[in-house]
Amino acid sequence: MTHKTNTSTGIYEKHYNDPEIIASKESQARYFIERTMFSPPKNTKVFEPGCGVGIFGLYIKNKFSVNVYGMELSRTAIKLSKSNGIKVKKGDLNNMWPYKSNYFDYVVSSQVIEHIFDTDNFVTESIRVLKKGGYFYVSTPNLASWFNRFIFSLGYQPFFTEISNKDKTLGLKFTQLITGNREPLGHIRVFTLRGLVDLLEYHGFEILAKYGGEISYLPKFMKPFDKFFSNFPSLSSDLFVVARKK
Repeated sequence: MTHKTNTSTGIYEKHYNDPEIIASKESQARYFIERTMFSPPKNTKVFEPGCGVGIFGLYIKNKFSVNVYGMELSRTAIKLSKSNGIKVKKGDLNNMWPYKSNYFDYVVSSQVIEHIFDTDNFVTESIRVLKKGGYFYVSTPNLASWFNRFIFSLGYQPFFTEISNKDKTLGLKFTQLITGNREPLGHIRVFTLRGLVDLLEYHGFEILAKYGGEISYLPKFMKPFDKFFSNFPSLSSDLFVVARKK
């Protein structure tokens, strides 16, 4: 994940060698494939912008025998991603990407778009590097999730939004009773399903499918509700959208 502030980039650097983060990325890849029914043919070209250390890319590379490419700003992330067999180039996701047009069969973005300043550029560059008829798979947290609708009505800051680079619980201090983790995730733009779909369609994508998803870190008593609402994408905790370049 990449964007323009040193502070935000530093947030990600802390996570690159964290065993819990790495394990969660593997779990995230499995769930992404399950929810979207992602199944690329063998030897196709799959691009993951903001590939981090390549955990997600390595998983789909091994599972589907595809050629996985990536892009990152951090030298540390690039080095680790290359060690995982990902073909990575250095670049900022807010600028033009260092790949030629009409090159990839798939662009896969798992929990990245919410970290980007210039989301218009992110979408238009995804279209540019895709072949005609190529597929864009994207997942992101849902600002209008079932629990956000409830807590917002009580005057709390919605989950997934962050008002501080120091403490992600500001505006949500009751969560300090549940977890001691106050490390910000670097979220910049947070989407509703309608907002994400509108953005993709505005820039020329054809929407093929919309799915809801659960998140793993909710308290146990909330999980049955989260599972139920995952069947309704506009209310689910996570959003998954599949689109195609016309």
